[in-house]
Amino acid sequence: MSINWVMLDGSNPQAFVNLPGERALYSSPTRTAFSLSTSNSLPGATPIRLNSSSGVVHLTNQRIVYIPTQRTTELESFSCPINHLHDTHVSAPFFGPNVWTAVVQPVSNGGLPSVASAIELKLVFKDGGAFDFYTIFERVKERFLQALENARASGRMAEGATVGTVHLEDLPAYEEPPAMGGNASRLVDTDTNYEGPPPGPPPGYEEVQRESLADEIQRQYNDLNR
Repeated sequence: MSINWVMLDGSNPQAFVNLPGERALYSSPTRTAFSLSTSNSLPGATPIRLNSSSGVVHLTNQRIVYIPTQRTTELESFSCPINHLHDTHVSAPFFGPNVWTAVVQPVSNGGLPSVASAIELKLVFKDGGAFDFYTIFERVKERFLQALENARASGRMAEGATVGTVHLEDLPAYEEPPAMGGNASRLVDTDTNYEGPPPGPPPGYEEVQRESLADEIQRQYNDLNR
């Protein structure tokens, strides 16, 4: 996990320079909020409290990258290798946008102080996309860890080596569907060239979920006032 270490693309405020062998798989809508925090810290250390109300999170075959819309000296960018994100899940509150949460394992010299508690990352998908992001992330992480294990078992990668040395050819590629606009995304299996819907909730699930909840609340209100 690194703060303000992403090499940004000067021609596009929401773009960044890929690492060797890195491929983009998903980019969120621009109003995705970000928070990184700890519940406590070591004596004398400053707790981590980093927030952005709007920005874009990118998922690649190696890491996630967040670039805020309004950059500050404290937060210009955030990145974290896929295998340093644990306990990932999506929460769908009754009201408000869905939230993707993860526990972050810091990397050496990542720009953060030593802490005694877990570091929590939250991404709030104000314009949707939480389940799409979650579905793609989980599939990529599973295949990434398989590639990591295969590299170590074959002796091509020593314990503790960087993610850039992992053979990533078997990871899924990303294509924009020609018949769909917006921020829709899909996975293409590079082993079989078979294209199909990813597991989990379909795109647009969270919007339908909120509309169904609103309808149910209105129905209950009408029943009470008859």
